[in-house]
Amino acid sequence: MSISSSQAALDKISNQADWSSEVIEIEMVLPTLYLVRSHQEVQLSADKPAVKMDANSFIYIDNQDAYLIDTPWNVSDMPDLMSWLQIKGLSLKGALVTHYHADSAAGLGYLDKAGFDTYASDMTNALLKKEDKPIANHTFLSGKFEFVKGSIEAFFPGAGHSMDNLVVWLPGEQILIGGCFLKSNSSNSLGWTGDADLANWYHSASNVKAKYADAKLVFPGHGDGVEGSAIIDHTMAITKEFASLK
Repeated sequence: MSISSSQAALDKISNQADWSSEVIEIEMVLPTLYLVRSHQEVQLSADKPAVKMDANSFIYIDNQDAYLIDTPWNVSDMPDLMSWLQIKGLSLKGALVTHYHADSAAGLGYLDKAGFDTYASDMTNALLKKEDKPIANHTFLSGKFEFVKGSIEAFFPGAGHSMDNLVVWLPGEQILIGGCFLKSNSSNSLGWTGDADLANWYHSASNVKAKYADAKLVFPGHGDGVEGSAIIDHTMAITKEFASLK
């Protein structure tokens, strides 16, 4: 994927959704990758009113097989996502979640009941179980996990937004999906930090920068994707003041 084609993909996403329902919008990034936006009212602090936020999930396509990276924010969003897959004639082969919060993992129980394979790290499943939430039916050790051989890799860079946060790399497309670990360039705060490891977030982001310096597109968990490593740099900039000196 060239720089010009990646910019065209971003321009297309910013213009309009390819498909939308009352609860989700689905937009093509590339023929192999679709962005799914879901929404929720969130109160980030007790002294401020709730705001409507979007969350990013992704569908990776290999011929007629589809792989979900993070579920939409609400269980009630899942039927619309499944309807889109049916309309496209795609067969869902599995889902991977990047951390245990609802904007990543809310649909796990729905998918499990429907008979689909779901994947989460050992840390994510442990945290989901601790909170009495549905867990993935497949577990892998935190570190590096090849979800789809040669196409989708999950990597644990260290704690940050949460203790279990992963990023996902698409080597063929050179696209990095940062989940809630990476903050959009339009975000001037870290958002919800109730489960964050503030002292190590910067160091973990540095690990991502070193490992994925050749990323052509980077997507955060909320907000728009950007060419190159600007989102990683931004995340490092707004976490640096909290960095542990050890």
